[in-house]
Amino acid sequence: MYPPKSGRKARKKAVTRSRASMEMWNVIDGIAEAMKTRGLSQREVARRIGQESASRVGAYLKHRIIPGPDVLRRLCLAVGVSPTFAFWEAKYFDAIFDDFENLYRVGWSWMREDRVHLDPHRGAAFDSVHWGPEQMDLSGVPPQYAHRYHQASIYNMAGRMRVVALPKPMAYAILLAVGLFVRRGDQLRPGMVELLTLLTVIAPRFLPQAQLARAPSGGGLRKPFKEAARILPRRYMSKQTRLALIAEHLQSWCDMICMGYADYARLALYSQGGFVGTPGENEDIWRWQRVDPLTIDDLR
Repeated sequence: MYPPKSGRKARKKAVTRSRASMEMWNVIDGIAEAMKTRGLSQREVARRIGQESASRVGAYLKHRIIPGPDVLRRLCLAVGVSPTFAFWEAKYFDAIFDDFENLYRVGWSWMREDRVHLDPHRGAAFDSVHWGPEQMDLSGVPPQYAHRYHQASIYNMAGRMRVVALPKPMAYAILLAVGLFVRRGDQLRPGMVELLTLLTVIAPRFLPQAQLARAPSGGGLRKPFKEAARILPRRYMSKQTRLALIAEHLQSWCDMICMGYADYARLALYSQGGFVGTPGENEDIWRWQRVDPLTIDDLR
C-alpha cells in the first residue's frame, strides 16, 4: 500500500463561477449602467436584494459570479430594470415561463376572492351578484372591480361584438406571452415594443403574491411550458426556428387560459398575423375584427 498523498487538495470551481456568456455579460453591464444612472451604490443594492455584504454585488458586476434567475430578478428589481427582458437576454426562458404561470395564479386567486367565474371566451364572467339585480347587461367589469381587471372590447363590421376581461396579472401574462413570443409572420404594431417594455416592469410587482395565491395546479396547464422547454436544448436548430416553435406552445397556453382575451391580445399587439397558405375567413381575424388602441394607462 502507498501512503496517502500529503498536501492540500485543489478546490473545485463552483458552478456559479463558470464562464459568463456574452448575453449575460451584456445583462450585467446593463444593471451596472442602471446603478450609475440612478446613483445606487453596491451597498444599497446589496441591502435591497438581501445581501449582508456589498462584495457579493461587486462579484456579480465584475462577472466573477454568474447570478441565477432568482438573484438576477432581485438585482433587476433593485435597480429598476425589467427582469423579463433580462431573462430574455440571458436565455433564462424557464424563468419567464415560471413568471407567466405565477401571474396566472395571482389572477386566478383574485377571481376566487371576487367569486368570479373564468369563461374561456368572455374571461371574467361577472353576474347579477356583482352588478346588482337591476342590471340587464352583465358584460364587462362592474365599477367597483375596475381597478383589478382589464376590460377590452372587440368590434366587428356591425359594431361591438363582445367584451373580454381578465384580472390584471393574468392579462399581463397573456399580453407578454403574445408580445414577446411572436410566431412566424406575426407583425407587431408600431409602438408596441415600448408598451411591452413598460409592462415587463409593472408585471413583476405582482409576483410576490404568487407564494400565497390559491390556484389550481393542473398538469395540463403546464404542458405547453414543458414542451417549449424541450425545444431549447436542440442546438441543431437555428435560434429563430426554436423561438418560432416555442411561440406556438406559448400562444396555445394563452388560448387554454382564455381564447377570447388571447385573440384580443393578438388584435391589439399585431398589425397582421402569420399564416401557412391562404387563411380562411375565420382565421384572418384582422380582416373583420378590430380593437381600440392599447395604451399602458389601460393596464396600470
